[in-house]
Amino acid sequence: MTSQHQKPGDNYLRRLVTRVTAMGRHARLRRQLGDIEHRSLELPRSYREQLADLIGRECDNVAQCADPAQYGIQIEGGVTQSGLDVGYDRARSDNVQVRMRGLALWIALVYHETRGASAPDVEELHRHVLRIMRELKVFSSRLESGGTSA
Repeated sequence: MTSQHQKPGDNYLRRLVTRVTAMGRHARLRRQLGDIEHRSLELPRSYREQLADLIGRECDNVAQCADPAQYGIQIEGGVTQSGLDVGYDRARSDNVQVRMRGLALWIALVYHETRGASAPDVEELHRHVLRIMRELKVFSSRLESGGTSA
């Protein structure tokens, strides 16, 4: 049933805009993923272990958040930056500790955003994030200790 003010083509147009927006977002995440993977795997082994712990903690934090899409948002000077943007900006820092926190935030948010997706391109992105997490051994210590899994 349509309202008096809704035109018959509005629903189709709304779905089209939503789909195009989602495709653009996932294309952007795929482009960022290459940089994130490179920056994660170029870290020395001792930092990789710390990064794995950070990712595990961020995954737990995102999972506990009432609205995971809102996790990590920063507002500075009236400008709102999403958690993904904050994480990506930090991941490109020259400071190793800031970089690791950004990498952990970005990976955890993308993991949660893409988990359970049904679109093939989003499933592919999720598998790629899981591969990075596996290479960093995010799951091993958390599962062995009986902690929550990411």
